[in-house]
Amino acid sequence: MADYTNKALIVQREPWYKNQTFLWILKSTAINFVLPFFNGVMLGFGEILANELVFKYGWFGFSRVSSPATALGLGPGIPPAATQEYKNTLKAENNRLEKLRTE
Repeated sequence: MADYTNKALIVQREPWYKNQTFLWILKSTAINFVLPFFNGVMLGFGEILANELVFKYGWFGFSRVSSPATALGLGPGIPPAATQEYKNTLKAENNRLEKLRTE
């Protein structure tokens, strides 16, 4: 029979935070949960910035309206973002009503 009394087995333990499985789970979680969160935040800020620039500089015919009631069509005036056909229709209707009042 072999004599094992003189042979010692040395096991070097790694700390829990250096465990390969733990590191893999941490990396996987970061890639699948943290990065999409930051991506969504950046997309949201980009949309807000683009919206502000479009309204500030009046690109594509859009601009801010003086009051929310005017934007909803509840107050007098034509919203600046209205199409030319809509503006012409409202002007024609106003002219027709003015003619009726003067008669």
